[in-house]
Amino acid sequence: MKSTKRWLALVLALVMCIGVLAGCGSNTAKTPDDTTPPANDTTPNTPDTPDTPDPAEVTGYAESPYIATMGITEKVEDRLPVADDIMVETVDAAGNPLAIGVYGGELKRSAASSSWATGKPIEEGLFRFNTKAEVEPNVAKSYEVNEDATVYTIHLREGMKWSDGEPFTAEDCVWFYNTVCLNKLDSKGVRNCHKDADGNPAVVEKVDDTTFTVTFGTPKYDFIETLCVDLKWHYAPKHVLEGICQDILDGKEAEAIAAAKELVGVEFADSAAVGKELLYYFWNYPNIPTLNPFVLSTENGKSSTKGEYYEYIRNPYYWKVDAAGNQLPYIDKIDYTTVQNVDQELMLLLDGTVDFQTIAVQDAPTVLDAENTSGQKINLYEWSGVDWGSAAHQLHFNLFNGDEKKVALYNNPDFREAVSICVDREALASALTDGWQEGGQAAPQEGTLGYSEEWSKQWTEYDVEKAKTLLEGCGLVMGSDGFYDFADGADLEINMVGEATLGAAETFALLDTYYRAVGLKFNFRDYDRSVLDNDIMAGNVECILYPITPIGDISIALKPDSFIPGYATNMVWYGTMKAEDATGDLLELVNLKKELDKTSDAAARAEIVDQMLALHQKNQWTIGYIAATPTVHAVNDRVKNFPDGLVWSDIYRDMGIAHCQCWYIEE
Repeated sequence: MKSTKRWLALVLALVMCIGVLAGCGSNTAKTPDDTTPPANDTTPNTPDTPDTPDPAEVTGYAESPYIATMGITEKVEDRLPVADDIMVETVDAAGNPLAIGVYGGELKRSAASSSWATGKPIEEGLFRFNTKAEVEPNVAKSYEVNEDATVYTIHLREGMKWSDGEPFTAEDCVWFYNTVCLNKLDSKGVRNCHKDADGNPAVVEKVDDTTFTVTFGTPKYDFIETLCVDLKWHYAPKHVLEGICQDILDGKEAEAIAAAKELVGVEFADSAAVGKELLYYFWNYPNIPTLNPFVLSTENGKSSTKGEYYEYIRNPYYWKVDAAGNQLPYIDKIDYTTVQNVDQELMLLLDGTVDFQTIAVQDAPTVLDAENTSGQKINLYEWSGVDWGSAAHQLHFNLFNGDEKKVALYNNPDFREAVSICVDREALASALTDGWQEGGQAAPQEGTLGYSEEWSKQWTEYDVEKAKTLLEGCGLVMGSDGFYDFADGADLEINMVGEATLGAAETFALLDTYYRAVGLKFNFRDYDRSVLDNDIMAGNVECILYPITPIGDISIALKPDSFIPGYATNMVWYGTMKAEDATGDLLELVNLKKELDKTSDAAARAEIVDQMLALHQKNQWTIGYIAATPTVHAVNDRVKNFPDGLVWSDIYRDMGIAHCQCWYIEE
């Protein structure tokens, strides 16, 4: 592709040093006798039996000097799990050896909002993926599964502790599922990973303090993989949140709100908000223990993710070490500055106020020139992406929006084709990206599952007259005002929304000239994220540009959310449609997923996935106007162990796969 070639040429010409170099410093992190980190032992021997990393070569442990300033008196050995259960980080997610870092320093970041932007980089699930989509042990050290894949036995790490020093046990995992998930206290309820092929929830039972079982009524061949996608952590601090949850269950809303305020200093509107925020977005609040490498500060002026500045500080009970026995993380704090837009984020990166930012490819020359303009040496790291086309230029019509005439119209593929081909993609891409990107479609990227050149070009040829013919074939009639009406004479006005900080308004301003030229009247409005989230979940969004959750990911099987109706509450293109509401090809798509869930044979599963993708190509349920580009991270040169060549995917938790606990600062 033209844009990719331009990007690669730029990198080859201008990036002098992308590799991650080992640093030296004066802080107290130990180095092993052999300076080459040992080979990684965290990759499972087989998909069914992942092994715990072998810490046998680690002799003695070290900690950050910052620990002493936190009032912690326990020895590092007493804060870690038992020796055989400590997790040792030796390689990054792509299998590249990690340098032994130095302790200290603050990672400076910016964010337009908290939520997942702050959560994913530090999230710790029971298991995690590497870039080969292989499951690795993480919070859990191993698991076993019976012959028919109906009973999974999960083993935790003995001696592991919450960030407040209290024991972390299987009771925290079992209580979370049985109390929180089954009662939907976190607003999400039982995830797809915990449902069998008939839709029935699993049974989760404690065996002992480090063991619990998950039992299904029918075989669940991909439970561990889907667990990494759907639920991630599968635990909560029972010792802190049990009382609040019981108040909610007992209908004591005032008591639950009061207890939550006493705990985190925030007064929530109702008990539903208490449950959602403390159990689903827990990392955004102080005083909630976690297993993450960093926890939100409790210090005044630094503890509110709604403020202009806040900090995440190191977890003194973190349960991972490096190859030399240094307790991770290396970095002591992550400092966040709240910004209003992407332009402000770029400015803060260029002047050194922040260390790291994901940038648009067209900003690469400016970033690479920062050493000359502001003295900041910034390295660029290219990751592969998985969105179907550029997420910023995806258009989703709600096929289940509640308006009978619009539902019929939006479900008509001729209408979607007309909206697609009425836009000159190359002119649009040139205007919006200064020529760095080119036109494209919402289709799998080259190198990802389902890619075909035919699909990538489907409905992309600019043809206004054909678009008008298609619209009239849908029963629309041109009105006296130059815009199409329904056949009964009622006005057709399409209400499009965008998220205020994402810049969709600029894209719409250009798209609207094409829509008007073909005779389609769109109304556009920007919304704050919180308002938009609620409207999407309620099914009140008719059409969205730059969707909060775009279509596309590594696997339609592992994460069906963006691909198949009924699997998520935040997808606009199918809205609040459930499996039982689907008809036609959408129903076939739903039924294929059900068949997939009951199929164990790998070849048969692959064939089903191909059929599902073929339905998406046939219908083009979502529209893309500009092709995707690699995800580009701009990182200040003082940050080391930042990985290159990974995959940016929600399945991999976006920045979570970069394992920030292994980064270090070299001043």
